[in-house]
Amino acid sequence: MNKFNLSLKLLAALATWTLLGIAAHASESRQATTTSKQASVDVAWSKQPDGDIRFDFKTTPAKGLKINSEGPWSLEIKGHSGLTIAKPKLGKPEFQEALPGFSLTSKPTAKSGKIDFKMVVFVCTESKAQCFRDVQQGSLDWKLN
Repeated sequence: MNKFNLSLKLLAALATWTLLGIAAHASESRQATTTSKQASVDVAWSKQPDGDIRFDFKTTPAKGLKINSEGPWSLEIKGHSGLTIAKPKLGKPEFQEALPGFSLTSKPTAKSGKIDFKMVVFVCTESKAQCFRDVQQGSLDWKLN
């Protein structure tokens, strides 16, 4: 019975240690996702070697749809506590077809903060018989180690 209790305690300690390790790793680069019927936007951030933070806003079309890079895409940063952002509004010229979406680099002015965004994306059916303008809004908390 004692060996069994000791085994359970060791197993619980190992599980806790593993979960804490995953949480610590996740704080270095985190993601948030917004979803609609037409598309989803994943926002990932990572600390860059120069100390800046890079945010990637990547669009994934819903099943049966594809990205329409011809649309007037835009990204507006509505709030950015703890960050200095040189250009809070991005448009079609900054759209990165390879992503597809936007990348934004900013300087942190605090150890943590929150970024709120509004992104306009465009998707179509394969034949382009129907196209959709989709507005995605969300937020992401970030924290430097």
